[in-house]
Amino acid sequence: MPPALLTAALATPLLALRRLGRPPALASLGEGEVRSYAAGIAYMLQARLWALLRGAPGWREVHRAWRQASGGDAAQRRDALAGEQHRLHADDRIELVADGAAGFARREALYEGAARSIDIASYYLQSDATGRATVRALLGAVRRGVRVRLLVDRFMTFKKTQEVEGLPALLAEAVAGGIALRQWHDPQRPYDSNHRKMIIVDGAAALVGGRNFADHYRGDAWRDLDLVLHGPSVAPLARLFEAVWVAAAAGAAEGSGAAIGRAVPQVAPWLDHTPAGVLADPMMRFALAAIGAASRSVELELAYFVAHEPLVEALAAAARRGVAVRLLTNSAASNDLPFATWTTYEGLRRILEGGCAVHLRRGKGRTLHCKYLVVDGRWVSFGSHNLDYFSPRFCCETNLVVDDARLARELLAFFDSGWSEAMAATPAEVQQWLQGATRLRWFDRAFRDFQ
Repeated sequence: MPPALLTAALATPLLALRRLGRPPALASLGEGEVRSYAAGIAYMLQARLWALLRGAPGWREVHRAWRQASGGDAAQRRDALAGEQHRLHADDRIELVADGAAGFARREALYEGAARSIDIASYYLQSDATGRATVRALLGAVRRGVRVRLLVDRFMTFKKTQEVEGLPALLAEAVAGGIALRQWHDPQRPYDSNHRKMIIVDGAAALVGGRNFADHYRGDAWRDLDLVLHGPSVAPLARLFEAVWVAAAAGAAEGSGAAIGRAVPQVAPWLDHTPAGVLADPMMRFALAAIGAASRSVELELAYFVAHEPLVEALAAAARRGVAVRLLTNSAASNDLPFATWTTYEGLRRILEGGCAVHLRRGKGRTLHCKYLVVDGRWVSFGSHNLDYFSPRFCCETNLVVDDARLARELLAFFDSGWSEAMAATPAEVQQWLQGATRLRWFDRAFRDFQ
């Protein structure tokens, strides 16, 4: 069934329940939010059925492959994924931007400074003040003669049209004004998404991180981080974008999507993941190998810590051998994906028992959205990959993966700021929450792929 039809079929009873005020959580949502949830449910049902019919590898098989790839001499495995060729160039300039408003001001400055080209890949662009300001700024660059290319995910674009009015008109305005727009879709793997997030200007400056183009990323409630990079290490990212852009064109044509699901060429110091290669996900392999080889410290800030078995094992094993392991993630209250919290808290229980330290961001609407890892103050993975279940299974992702003490120092300073404002999680708190949320466990079992 086409997603629009199934979404409408699901939205009708949900909206009726909302009008009746049951359940209270549904009654508190706006009509657009209910339609957006209906689109999400439709996607999960269809994607889950597709994966079952296609015989996609189960998580036991995936975890076994990840363990084998990161086992043995973990240091050698880590170095193979982020060794000599995965270093930032000495001439690279790096800047971290934590404040949301400052992050979007930094984007606009990059657009204004563009002389030849602006290339953007994002999960989505929302038709709100931030989305409209972005399109205006990009159209201004087009009028100066700059080539502007924008890649967004097709399903998320559809989902956002259910949530907020005006997105089709905004995208039509962008195209009419000269912005080259492509919506990622692979006919051979129709439920994969483009979750990559990158802005590349003139092939010489880049901005990567976790933010999409929407108002809530601009405010101060969400915790996120941009990395602005100037220098030689931008050129390989520009080549990666070019490969992704070409693949998106192949996928958009009827019957010609065979190329889009294949991995794009890896270009150090960047790693790219496509879901067809879930057994060899390079970011998961690097994380497991780096944690397995850690001798002093592991700092991990993740929006969605959903406790892959090999990841939990690696963190607990590192703590047992004396490594200081710290995880900063969302609490149930701050998580913007509340259905995924059972898996998070079950994982927290296990790593707390293993000797790891955990701090949770607190407060409804105060979502932590970062995705990075720092090991021994030098090994870094930073980008769009959440190290959750959804990213390896259905998302195309790009991370900067390097051995770089400069970047590690700046990330650790940012990590410490979040650590100090968050609150420690205790085994008793986690166990009490698990006992009171048993209904979420059934969702976890049925729809783990989407957490």
